[in-house]
Amino acid sequence: MISEKEAKKIKKKELGIVTFTISVLWLSGLSIGRIAILSGRSKGSIRGIVHRNLPTPREELTMEERQIALDHLKDVRVDEGRLSDKYFVAQELSQAQEAPKSCGPSVLGTLGSYMKPKPPAPAPLPAPDSRTREGRKEIHRRKQEARRKEKIATEEQAAREMGGAENRGLKGSALEYLHDVGTLSDPAEKRVDARVVGISSKERRKEAGRILRGYMDGCRIGGMSSVDFDRVGTGSNSRLAISAYRLQAIHAVGTIREMMPDRDFLLIERVVDQDEFVWDAVPSSQARSFIYEAIRRALDVVAVFEEMMGRSAFAARWGYELPIKKVVDRDDARRMSNAAEEILRQAR
Repeated sequence: MISEKEAKKIKKKELGIVTFTISVLWLSGLSIGRIAILSGRSKGSIRGIVHRNLPTPREELTMEERQIALDHLKDVRVDEGRLSDKYFVAQELSQAQEAPKSCGPSVLGTLGSYMKPKPPAPAPLPAPDSRTREGRKEIHRRKQEARRKEKIATEEQAAREMGGAENRGLKGSALEYLHDVGTLSDPAEKRVDARVVGISSKERRKEAGRILRGYMDGCRIGGMSSVDFDRVGTGSNSRLAISAYRLQAIHAVGTIREMMPDRDFLLIERVVDQDEFVWDAVPSSQARSFIYEAIRRALDVVAVFEEMMGRSAFAARWGYELPIKKVVDRDDARRMSNAAEEILRQAR
């Protein structure tokens, strides 16, 4: 026979904090959208948890039945005090949340009668006559069009195989994936009643990661990447042998690397620039949590470099202060670019 204390422990383990919190909010009368805002989860995730753990639809329960269920959850609460007592009181459902009234059969006709007909497939073009001049021109035009479409398809396939956030779309990159699942957020901001002042931590870190990605991309462009320094030059100024933006990007990446340990920079480089899901190969959940923490810390270093986060806030969050580094601005980078161009011109 299991004691009451052991039964409560088993119940707490089964529910979990997230499931418990969403169940309480749903039984109290909140809508799916409101719960999604409070919990920071998607509407689909909220619906899945509600349907799995509350098999009886809420609109079929009376207010007394919902209050009994809330009282039972309050006795075995596992939310660590995150929920206020007001959420353990059943509220009246709005008219839109109540069960729809039964009605007779529809007399408006079938669904197919309201659907637009599928457009017919275009008829194939007639084969041109190769014996005439116009026919030969049409054959040549069709061949050129086929080669053009084949070239576009080949370029799109190569772009997909190359990978990277810009080629696969923002939803496919590692940085945006961490943002979408909430891993970039601080644990304190994941509380149901947490209030965020200003930009949230996950939005700040996502923006810092995109800036770092831009710097790393900027290091790869410029006239120095070309064989001919006279005719080829890209970046901020096409006539310069070494573009000012490239120099600025190189200095920014070097400074950011000096502000963090090498292991953190190599990790954030693989996530932001090389678009690797480095945590997938780690079987231990505790080890993955260490990786996530290192990613958050490295992105905060970038945020401090870009003045998106104060040094005092960084020290309060991570327990140490960052060194002050000199930042090369646009004018300094342009002067160095002009000096490099003059040296190359004299060398020729």
